[in-house]
Amino acid sequence: MMELPPLKLCLNNVVVGWREEAIAFAWEHGYHLIVNSDHRPFHYQVGHQEVKSEWFDNIYSLGMSGLLPVPFDVATLALEGPYLKVVTQGNTKVLVEAKSIHIFDMDNFNGLEAEEVIADHKVYDMFDITQGSRLGADFTLLSRDTLIQSIKFVTSNRIDRNTDGDFKDIVVRSIIPDADLKSFDFSETVVRILVERKLKEHNITSTNGAPIKVNHSYRHITKNKFYVDVVGTLDPRIVLHG
Repeated sequence: MMELPPLKLCLNNVVVGWREEAIAFAWEHGYHLIVNSDHRPFHYQVGHQEVKSEWFDNIYSLGMSGLLPVPFDVATLALEGPYLKVVTQGNTKVLVEAKSIHIFDMDNFNGLEAEEVIADHKVYDMFDITQGSRLGADFTLLSRDTLIQSIKFVTSNRIDRNTDGDFKDIVVRSIIPDADLKSFDFSETVVRILVERKLKEHNITSTNGAPIKVNHSYRHITKNKFYVDVVGTLDPRIVLHG
């Protein structure tokens, strides 16, 4: 199969990153953005409503303004001579000649003499309420537990008849040290046990008095606190945003 030549672009400023900070920075300054990861910030959406998220809004605005020069699904990035070489998962190659490269996230960036050192992660555990989900208004339990920060009761997006939003599910927010991310003591099972304990402590039941039973649905993990360790000499075009 004949390989197509790479697409070449000449830009003044390029932002590399996927978190809210990178997207907001690119939009605020009118810079081109390369989203270098499939990771996304946590976003809970109810039903088929319009997506209401600053992240999605800014991505949409950047796209409509022609500031997303590379398709999503970026596989690798690297500096190659005067270019920032971007290769997508479909093996499309884009060579970007840029005066400044603002790096917010180093995901899939090869060959940099710097690395991210992650201290902890922001973790969201989603729980389906399988019994006693009719709870009325949304509310949040704050916790001083060493693991759980908050237990938020949100309108369930699993129940078709939930037009009034009375039926709830649970989003638990935690901060987990990087070294403990795979430890059982910080696992979904332990979070579920702590949630069930909090429900009993606060005597939370459904509107008809039924006890609440929960089932873990999924876990979303995003790096939280981190810093960049520079181990060599960086290309003068690189601007690091830690």
